Amino acid sequence: MSRKNSTSSKCIDDDPDSTTVLEDENRSIIMGLISQLRKGTDLSRVTLPTFVLEPRSLLEKFTDFMSHPDLVIKASKTPNPEQRFVEVCRFFLSGWHIKPKGVKKPYNPVLGEFFRCQYDLQDNSKAMFIAEQVSHHPPITAYYYTIPEHGIFMSGEAHPKAKFHGNSVATIMKGYTRITFSELHNETYEITNPNVYAYGILCKFRGEKIYMTK
Repeated sequence: MSRKNSTSSKCIDDDPDSTTVLEDENRSIIMGLISQLRKGTDLSRVTLPTFVLEPRSLLEKFTDFMSHPDLVIKASKTPNPEQRFVEVCRFFLSGWHIKPKGVKKPYNPVLGEFFRCQYDLQDNSKAMFIAEQVSHHPPITAYYYTIPEHGIFMSGEAHPKAKFHGNSVATIMKGYTRITFSELHNETYEITNPNVYAYGILCKFRGEKIYMTK
């Protein structure tokens, strides 16, 4: 299945970079698993086969949203408040284009697990990221990202909860991302995480879609 916007009429089969074709053995495993699910099942409590999982933890996946530091740096240097707001939104949305091939789920982190990394940026400044799993049931991830040389500090929480709804899956993303620009008198932006809905996961039809809503 691929990510499509609501106006696209292109069939998912035309997008090989976003589609995974399952072998017969794996397909039978998936269908057997689905047959045991009931509408409204909490997928965080379901053990999934490894071939539908990303080879990384959810903690590392959050680095996808920090893939364009140049955009948040640009936002922090934009003098016009209205345009600065637009640039902050541009940075937040830029991380959503990164996706694994097909529909895959990252591994669930264990309680106390953490992931940290450092980025060497093109202007020779450094960015640092750390995420920790602070609750297992319900799953809650806390994360922090900073570019100190530019006075950019970012923190947030994510409380993802995925549910099975027959031919669709919903991920309710409670939580927020808070961006602070210390060089602008600690001006702060708080963005709530969008919910994600994937339709057509069993019965394929033209224009399968993934929607994001507030």
